Amino acid sequence: MKLQKLARTSSVLFTSWVLLAACGTNPPRGTATNAYTTDASGKEEQFIGDRDLAAKFVLLDIKREQRDGRLRVQFDLKNTTRADLAVEWAVQWKDASGFDIDSNPHWRPVMVTGTGFQSIQLTAPTPEATAFQLYFRKPTPIR
Repeated sequence: MKLQKLARTSSVLFTSWVLLAACGTNPPRGTATNAYTTDASGKEEQFIGDRDLAAKFVLLDIKREQRDGRLRVQFDLKNTTRADLAVEWAVQWKDASGFDIDSNPHWRPVMVTGTGFQSIQLTAPTPEATAFQLYFRKPTPIR
């Protein structure tokens, strides 16, 4: 009787460990994202969907300028940990009224070295783009 109970407990613990390990290696579909928005005046807002990601990556030194009639943006993505970390980012451009500009945003992977920086530069797809929204998420494997 005790042997059966011990076997069931061991089986449950092993299954729990396997499930927990699987959850840690593959993020679920619909992974939470963090968004950073700036409007035409340069006012910034943050929307945090993944606190762990927000603790590991910080946006620094966001710069904007007009060049050749288009908005250009540059920012540094800082890794606050000692380990090299991967992250995916995307940008959605907006016009002066706050409407999305159809720019076919897609996720772009980047690896940031431990305690290092990754500088990213973007150019608006149209002269009407006056604001942008940056999205960040943990990498998701192709399924």
